[in-house]
Amino acid sequence: MNSWSGSGRRPRIMASSLSLPQDTITDILSRLPVKSLTRFKSVSKNWADLTSAPAFIAAHLRRSSTDPSLLIRRYHSQSGWDYGIWLITNPTLSYATQLLRIPLEESLPLFPKIVGSVDGLVCLDISPCYASDFAMWNPGTKQIKRLPLPLITSSRDNPIWMVFHGFGFDSFNNDYKLVRIVSFRGNDASPFLRVEVYSLREAVWKEIEERFELALLCGGQDGVVVDGSLNWAAIGLQGFADRKVVISFDMGREVFKTIPLPPVTRYGNVKVVSYMGLLAVAVYPLVFAANGNNMNRFEFWVQSYCEDGMKRWSNMVVVENFSKSLVPVGTWGDRELVFKHVGVRDRENQSSLFLFDPVDHTTKRLPVDFVDICFQGFSYVESLVSVS
Repeated sequence: MNSWSGSGRRPRIMASSLSLPQDTITDILSRLPVKSLTRFKSVSKNWADLTSAPAFIAAHLRRSSTDPSLLIRRYHSQSGWDYGIWLITNPTLSYATQLLRIPLEESLPLFPKIVGSVDGLVCLDISPCYASDFAMWNPGTKQIKRLPLPLITSSRDNPIWMVFHGFGFDSFNNDYKLVRIVSFRGNDASPFLRVEVYSLREAVWKEIEERFELALLCGGQDGVVVDGSLNWAAIGLQGFADRKVVISFDMGREVFKTIPLPPVTRYGNVKVVSYMGLLAVAVYPLVFAANGNNMNRFEFWVQSYCEDGMKRWSNMVVVENFSKSLVPVGTWGDRELVFKHVGVRDRENQSSLFLFDPVDHTTKRLPVDFVDICFQGFSYVESLVSVS
C-alpha cells in the first residue's frame, strides 16, 4: 500500500514493490552498453557480482555481436603523423565516429598495430619491430594488460627475417589465442619457420612443433579468423607451385593445413576475409605486374560445402574493368566488404572508405577520409570479456 508524506505530494513507493525476478533483471542488464554496466558495478554488490559472472558476460556478448562497429587504425606511412584508432558505430546508419585512447600509448615507442579484434578484445602489437611485444585491450571496459614476452627471439647468429601473427578464439578449449609465426632465412635462402602460441587462459607462450613447408606467407597481412581457424594468404611451393594458397591454422588442434586457391589468384592481389562465417578471398588488380600478366577485374570467391560434402570455391562477384585505386581491406559484420579508395592529392578527392555488399552490389561511403595514410580495419563488438 502506498503511503503519503503530505497533501498533494507524490506517493513514496516501497522498495519491495519494485523488486523484479532475477531473470528479468539479468535480461534488462544484458541489453545495456558496457559503459552503463561499468557504472552500475558501484551501485550494488549484487549487480557487480551478476555482471562479472561468465554466464552474464556470454549473454551480453551474444546481444552485442548482432550490432558490430568498425575499428580502424589510421596512420601516415612516412612520418607517423595523424595516427589513431577510430571506432565507427552504425556504419550503415548514423556513422558516429570516436577516437579511442590506448592507456599505454604515452609509454610506447611507436603507435600500436592491431593484430586482431575478437569478442570485444583487441590484441595489439606494441613492439618497434619483429612483433615481439603484445598487449590485450578491451576498449569498452578500458582494461589493458601487457602480455609476457614471446619465447622466440632474434639473435646475431640467427636473425629474424619476417614475423606473421593472428589472434582468435578457440571455442574447443574456450580460450583466446595469439599465434606468432617467425621466419628465419636458412642457409639455402629458403626460410625456416618456428611457431609459438600464447594462451590467454593459461597466460603462457609455448612453441609448437607443427610446421608448414609448401608455401611462403605473403607479407603485410594479419591472420583472419574463420570458424575456429586463423588464415593467411601464401605463395605455393613444390606441389602447389605457380599458384596461391591459404595457410590455415586450427586453433583447437593447433595444426596447419594448406588450402589451394582458385587459379585466377595467380594474376592478382589476394585478400583473405571471413564472409558469413566462411573462408573467402577478394582478388583484385596488381599495381605492377611482371610480363603484363595482370587482371583488370575484381572477383570475390567463397569456399562452402557442396552436396557431396566437399568444400569448393564458388565465384560470387565479378566486376570488369576494376580500378587499381580500389583496395579491399576486410569485412564489416561478416557481411560487407570494406574498400579503400585511393584518390588524387587534393581536398576534393581524398582517399576514402566504402562498404560493398556482395549480394546486391550496393556501396556506402563511410565518414572517414584519409590523405596519404594507411590503415587496418576490423569488426568490433562491445563486451565485458576480461583481458585476463
